[in-house]
Amino acid sequence: MMENKEVNTQQAKEVSRSAKGSWIFMGVSLFLLLLVFIFDKGKANIVAVHFLHLAIEILPMLVIVFVLMVLINLFLKPSVLIKYMGEGSGIKGWLIAIVTGILSVGAIYLWFPILRSMLDKGVKPGLVATFLYNRGIKLNWLPLMVFYFGLKYVVILTIVTVVVSILQGVIIELFMNKNTLSETAPKI
Repeated sequence: MMENKEVNTQQAKEVSRSAKGSWIFMGVSLFLLLLVFIFDKGKANIVAVHFLHLAIEILPMLVIVFVLMVLINLFLKPSVLIKYMGEGSGIKGWLIAIVTGILSVGAIYLWFPILRSMLDKGVKPGLVATFLYNRGIKLNWLPLMVFYFGLKYVVILTIVTVVVSILQGVIIELFMNKNTLSETAPKI
C-alpha cells in the first residue's frame, strides 16, 4: 500500500514537471509572437492567421486520435500488448512493428500520443522506434518508385529500410528503458 502511494507521488511529479515544460514552451512562443507584433504587426497577423488555419486543420485529426486512444484503452488490454509487443514478444513483436509501420496511414504526429499510450502499457521502446522507421515504406508509392527508379532499386531500398529499422529498434532498446522514458515524457 505504501509503495503504491510512492509510485503515484512519483508519477504526479513527472506529470507536473512535464506540464511545466509545456507551459514554459507556450509562454516563450507567445512572448516571441508579442515581440514580432511589437516590431512588425503585419508579420504577426500572418503568423496568427497561419496558426489558426493549422489549428483548424489539425483539430479534426486530434479528435480522431482521441477516439482511437479511448478505443485502445477500452479494448486493448495491457496484457495483450505485452504478450505481442512487450519484453517477451521476440520475433513476433518485431514483425508486428514492421508490418503495422508499413501499413499505417495518416500524419506521423497523430501517431505520437497513441504510441506513447502503448509504451505506458508495456510495449518495448525499440518496437515503437521500428514502427516509426517503417512508416517510410508506403505501399501506395511503391509502383511509382518502381517506375522512376526500377524494381531492383526499390526492392533493395525496402529491404535496407526494414533491416535498419530493426537495428534502430535494437539501439533504442540498449539506451532506453522504462525508467528513462518515464523521466522524459508525460503519461497520457
